[in-house]
Amino acid sequence: MARIAPFRGVRYTVPELQQCVAPPYDVITPPEREKLRQFPYNIARLTLPDSYDSAARLWREWQEDGTLQADPAPAMYLLEQEFTHPVTGDHHRRLALVCLMALEEYDAGVVLPHENTQARAKEDRLQLLRATEANLEPIYGLVEGGLFPVLEELMRTAPVAAETEYTDGLHRLYRIEDVSTLERLASLVAPARVWIADGHHRYETCLQYRRERRAAEGNPATLQPYDWLMIALTPLEDPGVVILPTHRVVPYTPEQTLTRLPDYVSKWFDVHPCAPQEAARALHEGKSRRGFAVVMQGGKAFTAWLREDIAPETLVPGEYSAIARRLDVTLLQAVVLEPLFGITHHHLERAEGIRYTRDEVEAIEWVLRGEAAVAFLLNPPTVQEVREVALAGEKMPPKSTYFYPKLLSGLVMRKFR
Repeated sequence: MARIAPFRGVRYTVPELQQCVAPPYDVITPPEREKLRQFPYNIARLTLPDSYDSAARLWREWQEDGTLQADPAPAMYLLEQEFTHPVTGDHHRRLALVCLMALEEYDAGVVLPHENTQARAKEDRLQLLRATEANLEPIYGLVEGGLFPVLEELMRTAPVAAETEYTDGLHRLYRIEDVSTLERLASLVAPARVWIADGHHRYETCLQYRRERRAAEGNPATLQPYDWLMIALTPLEDPGVVILPTHRVVPYTPEQTLTRLPDYVSKWFDVHPCAPQEAARALHEGKSRRGFAVVMQGGKAFTAWLREDIAPETLVPGEYSAIARRLDVTLLQAVVLEPLFGITHHHLERAEGIRYTRDEVEAIEWVLRGEAAVAFLLNPPTVQEVREVALAGEKMPPKSTYFYPKLLSGLVMRKFR
């Protein structure tokens, strides 16, 4: 059972909202962080602070001086994002319900992850959570059930609480206060399961923080503020859910490995040579098939489509579920990256001996400029594939999904006290 609830959102009162918001902390590069911190009230000063103590001080001071202010009554929030698909150029709209959700351990089967986490990143977020006692940015989840038509209906009636343009499109926040509507939303979500799309580290950090607090307070019988976290829930059936691929680029490899790559791949895949600049287009045109595109140093490129007489699950170790073994990213890892290039899951998680980019043009240019040996371009997994892998109790290979656009931090926050 997924339990959700309204909360008194903490929001900016300053008129220049665009100068206050930022992408989620984990996608901000060091140069972007410095640019954002030129603005005195930017949320990045809290999510990527000089120190945990400075984040706690600013969080307190901004509320005391009125820069941040809690809404007068508990509410849920409807987030509307209008954006252009960065690959196809199509216009999309995505909806999400921003609310509190009761924390659940993964083994309860209510909240399902789809990727692994790293201890170092969780320790950083735990220190920040201890210092601020706040959810400074929501995590992002996908939820099953009949929520989508209700959100569409609310978008036409709920008042706008905040709105801003950002580099990836328009972000508009509506405020939902009506008690009967809030109860209806909670009842719709109650029987559903939630898939974490973005924010695995923050979710697991909140679980750890809850364990700490409950142990220190004698395991209270009633739900406490730390038993909840702020989340944005998008219905699985929302047509605006966009997943971008993350392409793999190998910086250095022996020349003989590159030389034998096409013949090696042709054992299982139909190889079709193409111009490097045409590799991405050819990949998109064949997205109904399993495979990937390859661009190598020296200007060679080809697409590789799994032969029709080969079942993808026969090429991947049996400890994976059938759905996980059919993913393009799993095939590439099991058949090419690990056996031929020696790139294991350990390397993928730590980005050792491999580079990532969501920009296929950038991946190709790295190779053509001699900054990398080979680029592997991928089509993204579908929402259904992400769902089925999580249902099987498995995690996708690192850097398998990139939900676009990211939630914008700073539109609404939540304090525990």
